[in-house]
Amino acid sequence: MNIRQIKLGLTVGLLNAQSDNNALNLIKELMLSFKEAGNFLGLSVVKDAPLSRSHVQQTYALQFENCRLDVDLVSNHQTNSQYVQHFNVY
Repeated sequence: MNIRQIKLGLTVGLLNAQSDNNALNLIKELMLSFKEAGNFLGLSVVKDAPLSRSHVQQTYALQFENCRLDVDLVSNHQTNSQYVQHFNVY
């Protein structure tokens, strides 16, 4: 599996995406476009930390057949927006 190519594809896909309210669905769809990743198996919350009254940082683990993707999201509950802070493929 070419992890470097997956990271590049995710980065470009996230940069080119229109403002989507659900970043996790977008990331899941982008990962499913890579045949090397395999089928989606599940999602779990690894970490949940409040940053302020309106902002929360959450770490999600998206499990696929051949890899796992950890995504750090910062969510603003007042504007219903999400921002990908970091991701890593294992």
